[in-house]
Amino acid sequence: MQIGIVAKKIGLSVDAIRFYERNALLPHASRTAGGFRRFGESEIETLPFIRRVQGLGFTLDKVREFLELRQSRVQPCVPVRRRLKQKLNHVHRKLTDFQKLKHELRVALRSCNKELHKQSARCQLTHITTHFEFMTTNGGIRFEPRVDLSGKPKGGR
Repeated sequence: MQIGIVAKKIGLSVDAIRFYERNALLPHASRTAGGFRRFGESEIETLPFIRRVQGLGFTLDKVREFLELRQSRVQPCVPVRRRLKQKLNHVHRKLTDFQKLKHELRVALRSCNKELHKQSARCQLTHITTHFEFMTTNGGIRFEPRVDLSGKPKGGR
């Protein structure tokens, strides 16, 4: 089946399928005499699997690992379970970070609302930006306030 037909059948773009092929998630498709890609049933079954695993938030490297597990003759339940638990723990940590961020944003908004009622309003947020430290995490870089948004030190610093 040609790439355009596969894309419509699966609900992916042609570019996405090419991307998966370039990144070795799909084997290179055979070509017709005219140079068009031809995909077999195996690739057509693999594409929704790739999309599903990627939709669960796994990186391309992890998708590749899942594909290898899928193709191995070993029962993949234990390693798949382990990867799913790790991902769930990662999501839980991110949710906790987002809850903290949500709280800090609410505090900042309350502070701004209070200041706006004063005649000589002074934005607290713009005056404490130097009180943030950048922290690297598994998910990238985030900032952690050294002071709360009222200007008081956090954690006894």
